[in-house]
Amino acid sequence: MADKTDALLTDYYSGMIDTKILLRRSELQWQPHDDNAGIKSLNKHTRPLEDMLARYEADSILHELTKQRDAIKRLETTFSEETKQIVQMHYDRRERLSWVVISLRMNLSERTCRNYQKTFKDSVAQTFNELDIAV
Repeated sequence: MADKTDALLTDYYSGMIDTKILLRRSELQWQPHDDNAGIKSLNKHTRPLEDMLARYEADSILHELTKQRDAIKRLETTFSEETKQIVQMHYDRRERLSWVVISLRMNLSERTCRNYQKTFKDSVAQTFNELDIAV
């Protein structure tokens, strides 16, 4: 049964987290953000780039998505290349490979592939728990 960690890893390996980050940035970029609505100030300095960067920094959704992506990237570097390949093949929904196909491609047993995937998933869940990152 799929849980929130599985959904997060599927989004990460399918490229959805990066897409959500780009979408959120474009929403913030084009969202009207005027603190003095209806009041014209003669002394107001226009700093569109600095204002946009401040909106990026203040946005909790963008911050959470970036933390999720970066945490998985950092954790991925601690695992073997074999484990990374197995996890990527399993969670990438663009290919939708079965365990049989994954085991044949990796020249490992199906059970071993599942163990590698479960170890990685448990490690991600534990790391997110320790870092207090929302899943």
